[in-house]
Amino acid sequence: MKKIKITFLKENIWAVAILLEDKAPQTCKLFWDTIETPLENYAIHAMFTGRELSFPMSYNKLDNKKALNVPPENQIVFPVPGDLIWNAYYPYQWQGIPHPVFDFGIFYGRDSRIFLPMGWRPSNHFGCIVENLQEFAEICANCQSEGKKLMKIERVE
Repeated sequence: MKKIKITFLKENIWAVAILLEDKAPQTCKLFWDTIETPLENYAIHAMFTGRELSFPMSYNKLDNKKALNVPPENQIVFPVPGDLIWNAYYPYQWQGIPHPVFDFGIFYGRDSRIFLPMGWRPSNHFGCIVENLQEFAEICANCQSEGKKLMKIERVE
């Protein structure tokens, strides 16, 4: 069973998640391959979906053809705390941005839904936080008032 660690770097607060390889094999493979070298970026609090952090993944760091063609797998629209989701948008699909947009979503609280400006967005559910969700969720919630936070995603070997 593959695991990833998601860390708020300044706060040194982390969570460990398992990948759902049996339910979302291609999404898990893409994600695992992408974090062969740990990724750092700023996570931002979502505006439309509820208690979610969005960790944008640069199109420069992914094989765009593979990332845009991951099939629908284990899709959900009502995530629960600890769910990890994947979304990919073609150029110009997300608010007219001229390059692909890839989003790793981390749900940390209840009463969330994947409803975006263009409507419901079934998303690939490919992982679940299994360690330290409560402490991690407190920092996630702080992003709403404090703004973006630097986060690192890496493999747990």
